[in-house]
Amino acid sequence: MVVGLDEVLRSKILQWVHTSPQGDHSGRDATLKRLKQLFYWKGLAKSVHNYIRNCTIYQACKYDNSAYPGLLQPLLVPEDVWVDISMDFIEG
Repeated sequence: MVVGLDEVLRSKILQWVHTSPQGDHSGRDATLKRLKQLFYWKGLAKSVHNYIRNCTIYQACKYDNSAYPGLLQPLLVPEDVWVDISMDFIEG
């Protein structure tokens, strides 16, 4: 189904596909794939990208794709007592 230039309708469609129980605030590619099965409009991929970028629930719950921090590095042995005090917080 081709959707016209109605931005309100496009926004409602994006919200429906992205926030539905089947959509479950999925990422850009999954939302775009589901949307392409039902609708088309010029600039569809850009609209989905902008909508996902502004979705606060998705941004808060998406997985962290940053590089693994690596191993902890040992501290140097201090020369006097109470020269250097440190504490490591190790989680996960």
